Amino acid sequence: MQFIDVPRPSGQFVQHLFDARHRALSAGLRWYWVINLIALVFLLTRFYIYRDAHLVLVDNLPWSYEWLLIAMGCVGLLLPLGWGWLSRQPHVIWQVSLCVCALAWGLAWAMVGYTISIVDLKGGFSFIFNLISLLLLTGLVAAYCDVRLFYALVSVPLLFLLMRASWSPEPFFLVNTIVVGVLLVVLETGRRMLNGWFELAVSREHDNLMLANKMNAMANRDHLTGIANRRHFDQVCKRAIAQGVILEMPLTLILLDVDFFKRYNDHYGHQAGDECLILVAECLEESVREPGDLVARYGGEEFVVLLQETDKAGGQQVARRIRETLAARALPHAGSDVAPHLTLSQGIAQWQVGETLAMLLQRADEALYRVKEQGRDGYGVA
Repeated sequence: MQFIDVPRPSGQFVQHLFDARHRALSAGLRWYWVINLIALVFLLTRFYIYRDAHLVLVDNLPWSYEWLLIAMGCVGLLLPLGWGWLSRQPHVIWQVSLCVCALAWGLAWAMVGYTISIVDLKGGFSFIFNLISLLLLTGLVAAYCDVRLFYALVSVPLLFLLMRASWSPEPFFLVNTIVVGVLLVVLETGRRMLNGWFELAVSREHDNLMLANKMNAMANRDHLTGIANRRHFDQVCKRAIAQGVILEMPLTLILLDVDFFKRYNDHYGHQAGDECLILVAECLEESVREPGDLVARYGGEEFVVLLQETDKAGGQQVARRIRETLAARALPHAGSDVAPHLTLSQGIAQWQVGETLAMLLQRADEALYRVKEQGRDGYGVA
């Protein structure tokens, strides 16, 4: 016998599904809240009309039908305040609190149905069934994506309908019970169908987001070294400059060039040249320390390091660390005039107020050019 290995959903998808379910419940429960308030206003208006027509037996129960509806309406008007508090709570508290509130609200509607059946001379099974069914269907639309919340909302009203069906005269008892059973089947099949569509839509949305993120990552990465490319560097650096204008934080840039790279390629071959660039990228990423630092391939054998919240002195420390890290790798370079191993020339520039990205890069490039004129394998400050 062969067993089909069903792939487990990823943690990212589970989180995405949870977020989508939270948004759907937030929107659905707000809509359900409005429908419930409309239903309460309708029942209260109907009560006053029927009372004036002497169609309501106001003394048949120890509690007042009128005040039951008013109390539910007041609680309904206060629910947005409780929702605001719940939305800030951890998921477990949020979900348990919602289920408890749904049970209490379902119990309140069951009490309304029971009260109508006792005091309202026109409140037969058909009217109560239609009223409760309408509210249960709105509950289905609001809470289909959370099975526990859905049944917390509808279980008590459904039990009441079964109880109310048992009060019917003998010829109608079986019919009314079957009608309640059909309602339960409609609710459950409808919930499964809506939830299936919901999860399918969320799954497709998640796949599209993952594909978009993958495409975006590919567009922002250098295909050879795996570090950021020039396009991504330009975007991040422009945002960092804008942030520096607002927060007045320092920003330093290091422009780097592999010394005598053409000679390296000619002597060792293009495949070795590619491996050389990959090694340089690894050394750069190993040398930066802060999460906001960005290493990018700027073009050919040129690299750039963006150091956010770092001044000129901090940039020099990173440049020294880069030089030491690359020297420790000791990659042979027979064509170099400055060392037997691979070296880098580095130009450092700290962003100045009013300076654009192009101006900052130009100053770093000028510092880099001076280092090359002075013999390479070092760093200079603009």
